[in-house]
Amino acid sequence: MKATTQPRHALKKPMAAASVLLSVALLSACGNGAAAPAATSEAKANAEVQALLPEELKKGGTVEIAVDSAYPPMDFMEGDKMVGIEPEIWTAAGELMGVTIKPTTVAFDAIVPALQSQRYQASFAGFWITEERTKAVDMVSFFQSGSQYLVRGDDNKGAIDSFADLCGRSVALQSGSYEMTYAEDAGKECENAGKPTVQIQGYKTQDQATLAVTSGRADATGMGAEVAGYVAQQSKGKLKTAGQVFHTVEGGIALPKGSKLSAAFQAAFNKLIADGKYNEIFAKWGLDSAKIAESKAHTS
Repeated sequence: MKATTQPRHALKKPMAAASVLLSVALLSACGNGAAAPAATSEAKANAEVQALLPEELKKGGTVEIAVDSAYPPMDFMEGDKMVGIEPEIWTAAGELMGVTIKPTTVAFDAIVPALQSQRYQASFAGFWITEERTKAVDMVSFFQSGSQYLVRGDDNKGAIDSFADLCGRSVALQSGSYEMTYAEDAGKECENAGKPTVQIQGYKTQDQATLAVTSGRADATGMGAEVAGYVAQQSKGKLKTAGQVFHTVEGGIALPKGSKLSAAFQAAFNKLIADGKYNEIFAKWGLDSAKIAESKAHTS
């Protein structure tokens, strides 16, 4: 789930055939996102969706997006190819718009500033939609999420069903995520209650934070619920979910304030929901629980 310095991945935000322990070298080698799917088929374009595009894109063009390529199953690298729910969603949405979607991997905590400076036209990075975040960027929903924590398979410290359960634990979290912000707040509350504080470790990517747990450097890691169950499953017993999903929230894409693309993306998402493609994508990645019935724009 990612914060104002921008959860998601409190939705950042499961990685088919890929190991939970993706190497940092592999991730950095794919920084330009060139191998990710790009929508180029004008044959699949939808006139109603295209009508909502800015004039310069109504006859085609390129939409540059910032992505987080290390947040399975939302988006992650499999060899030299970016795969996951988000690449499939942006490809399908781009086809309906009749535009090419060009993804570039950007550090999660740098994405919102990059949108504010108009460096990118949108971002797919498992963002949670919060009131605080929508003051900085416009957002359009296409999934739902919440907080969930993972611990090692042999952990016996008890469930983490709320941020209050973090007292006295060491937690590895992705920098810039709301999980980091919430853990910091929880630490203060623990201290005020006379309990041990939360020991926080920050990492650039979620897979690095996850590795800190499997290697014994941290007790737990928190992430969007749309990711946690998948990562635990892929770990083959090395990790397990530590408790129930809590702090539920909508997730989606981020765009610069006042973007003329918000309406087009919303229409594309709702078209995908209506025609069944959306259900097909989420079912493929085992994330039926993260589906929504309608995409909404948050542009206040």
